[in-house]
Formats: sequence, structure tokens, C-alpha cells
Amino acid sequence: METHLARVLMCLAVLSAGVVRADPGMDGKPEVARPRTVLLLGDSLIVTSFGEYLEQLLNEHSGTRAMRRAKSSTGLARPDFFDWMTVGREEVERHQPDVVVVIMGGNDGQGLTDEKGKAKVQWGASGWEAAYRQRVADFLGTLGAPGRKLLWVELPYTGLPNFERKLGVIRRVLREAVSGHEASTYLETKSFFTDAKGSILREARVEGFRKPMKLKMEDGVHFTLAGGRYFATKVYPAVLGLLGPGGAEPRPASSEPAPVAASPAPSVAASPPPPKEARTREPAICREFDAVSEAPMTVMPMALCYP
Repeated sequence: METHLARVLMCLAVLSAGVVRADPGMDGKPEVARPRTVLLLGDSLIVTSFGEYLEQLLNEHSGTRAMRRAKSSTGLARPDFFDWMTVGREEVERHQPDVVVVIMGGNDGQGLTDEKGKAKVQWGASGWEAAYRQRVADFLGTLGAPGRKLLWVELPYTGLPNFERKLGVIRRVLREAVSGHEASTYLETKSFFTDAKGSILREARVEGFRKPMKLKMEDGVHFTLAGGRYFATKVYPAVLGLLGPGGAEPRPASSEPAPVAASPAPSVAASPPPPKEARTREPAICREFDAVSEAPMTVMPMALCYP
């Protein structure tokens, strides 16, 4: 009897010790792990369907939250128009992200100015590349923090000869600057938009659509709604990889992501969308305002741009 009683008391002691070892919060309840945070920063590519859908994919991932701040027609060349140094600093201080994803530079093929609009160096001048490289390095330094990882997404290939000559310079300088910054990764994207022969990929299979979909709008630069979704699904795994342990877990197979929400402009009459299985042509979303995750997107004015 005494031996049996001793065993019972020992088991109770072990169970009690297990409860004590749990990590309680200030209110005595077990602490919940802080969600991993991803901050998306950039120009019109983050404003529109690519940024919207990447944010949605990340927010569907267990234990992860994504925030987005973007401004069309911006970059690092003209801080007098939009100061990404200041905005970037404010955003990382506000959200304390684990990973920052950046895509910009397509608007930077011009002369560099300071915050007051004073010209510093003209596009094509001998000192432009060095000055722009330093500006990118300064921006990365502003975004960085101990333990934080940065992912700079390469500007997508457009297939436009004149524009590509300019983008070639910008991509090269961005790659050099990012490669020289600790904890930063440069994600090359040309393979996403070219076929096996190196020709521009104009259509592709996209999740949620029955047939291959057009990826770019008529300008060859901005994405259709399907194209933005396609690009987001390519970048998404790289972001998860930087989040660390657990970051590579795929989304549950049963939870198919819903289409990116798109409210029509006030002057455009809304019409019911076609059935999902019959959907073959989707509008791309063009917005000329700041995209900020905390703000309700549906109350902001926007225009619909069709592929």
C-alpha cells in the first residue's frame, strides 16, 4: 500500500512540475508565439496585383503576418517626390518585421536629386552608378536590424528593347549593392518571364484559371491580375525560406486562395464576376495612391486597367 501511494504521489509531482515549467505570460496564461512579420515595400508593382496577392498568400500562412506600403511612380532617385529613406525607416520601426521584401528601381533611370529637389548627378553621367549604388546601400542600412533579413526582388524582364537597356544598368547596380549588404538577398526573376529559348513569356498557367493567361498589360511592364498572381507565387517560396524554421511549410492543399479583391471605380458600374471555372480574362488593378495595409482598400479611388 505504501509503495502504491508513493507512486501516486510521484506522478502528481511530475504533472505539477510540468505545469510549472510552462511559459506563463503576465496573466498566468501560456504565452503565444509572436507571429513572424513580413513588410512589403515598393512601387506600382507592390501597389497592384503582385503586391496584393503576395500579401494575401503570406497572411494565409500560419504564424505569419504581412504588411504592405507602396507608392506608384517612385524609387530612390527622387526623394523630393517621395522619400523612401524616411518612409522605409518609419515602416520598419512601426512593424518590426522579420523579413523586408523590396521591389523598386524601374522609375530610377533618371537624374538623382536630394530631398529638396536639387540635382546631384544626371542619368548617364560617369558618377551616376556609384551615386545610385550608395543610395541603395544607404536604404538597405535604413531597413536593416539585427536578425532581420532583406529580400530585393529583381525588376521583371519586360522584353522592351529600349527600356531593357536602361533596366539592365539599374538591375546590375542593384545586384551589386544588395550582394554587398549582409543579411540581404537578391532574387533574380528573369527565368520567371522567359521560356527555354530565352524569349519573353507572354502567357502562363496561373492558379485559379482554366487556361494559360496573359501576364502583362499592353505597356509590357505592369501585370494583369493573373500575371500578378503568377509572379507572387514565384516570389512567395523565397520569402518563406527567409523566415526560417517552419517558413518552408506549404499552404494546406485544401485552402485554395481566393482571387485578389478588386472594387470597381465609383464611375464604373459593377457587374457580377463570371463563374470561377469559366474565368479566362481578368482586369489588372491600377492604383495611383499609397497602398497601405492598415487602410481599407475598398474606400480608395481606383481605376480598372484591362489586359
